Amino acid sequence: MRAPAQYVKWVNENLGFNPRSQRNSDALSDFVLADLRAACPVLDSQLRAGRVKAAKNMEVFTKVANRNVDLVIFKGEANPTISVLASVENKTIMAAHGKARKNRYGDLIAYANHVHNNRRDCVAAGLLVINISEAYENPDGFAKGLARNRFNMEKVVADTIRIFEQTPLRNDAAEPSDQPEALGVIIVDYDGIHPAKLVTRPPAPQSNSALHYDSFIRRVSDIYAARCG
Repeated sequence: MRAPAQYVKWVNENLGFNPRSQRNSDALSDFVLADLRAACPVLDSQLRAGRVKAAKNMEVFTKVANRNVDLVIFKGEANPTISVLASVENKTIMAAHGKARKNRYGDLIAYANHVHNNRRDCVAAGLLVINISEAYENPDGFAKGLARNRFNMEKVVADTIRIFEQTPLRNDAAEPSDQPEALGVIIVDYDGIHPAKLVTRPPAPQSNSALHYDSFIRRVSDIYAARCG
């Protein structure tokens, strides 16, 4: 699977980007969609035939609310009546992990609940990019020159990952709607100024972890094929 390396390449071509902007999320969505198509012939065939569509940064409606979702695989012609078969929400934790990880966890639970309210059997996936650099330079003006506390970032990141490792994953559409079907984690070492590196050693999830990117893609692909094939 190529998305983690492609994303780091994108970061290095856009040094100093604002992680809250949509540009980096759109780029990651493109890379993830390519990997999903390669891993899931059912999805690839459906997209080629026009039986389903893919869209980035799309509004997803329920009876009572709407929410922007980073990547959506759907049936239907136009909102608000599209039916979402699968979706991926991208989140980043670049700094201030203690606060950010709680917020991102809450975001992903709310997102899963929302897309499952659009379609009960939607395959809801969440992908987190977590920064292990202790020297990250936030591009916002207020952050320039701020003194930063030093932490054991390997422990901080391991603690962050543990929160998402403990999240129950949804195997069946009858299970609670606030549980995602899949979660994945990509670890980068990026100070906001110099080229980033992809981190594959621990504390990054290893190949036997459900959070490993390849495991994430396989799980989304397998569940999609079983539900939507």
